[in-house]
Amino acid sequence: MHHQRTRGHTAFIAHRISGLLILGYLYLHLILLSAILLPNGTTHFNAVAAVVERPVFIVGDVVLFGIILIHGLNGIRLVVADFGGLIRTSRLGIWLTMVTVAVLLGIGLLVLLPDIVR
Repeated sequence: MHHQRTRGHTAFIAHRISGLLILGYLYLHLILLSAILLPNGTTHFNAVAAVVERPVFIVGDVVLFGIILIHGLNGIRLVVADFGGLIRTSRLGIWLTMVTVAVLLGIGLLVLLPDIVR
């Protein structure tokens, strides 16, 4: 039982941290996009766009994709557990969530790999 509580607590913490990271990303994203509204904003925007097309930022996109997957799939797991009456299978739900995140993140990495190694 103790291990189940530990996994559940880890999932709880991961959900909160991933939510905060997504919120921070969205805030920075909006700041960068709003720069286009400034005088010479198009020039500034194009300069920023040229920087974020570099491979290191594409790796960051893969990390962001992983964070979104963790948050979204864990949220679905929580809804299913709460409303689907599957609380007894929370261990299975956590494992299914982790495996699904790993598989989808692997697919995302394969899709973005050509842009990373260019």
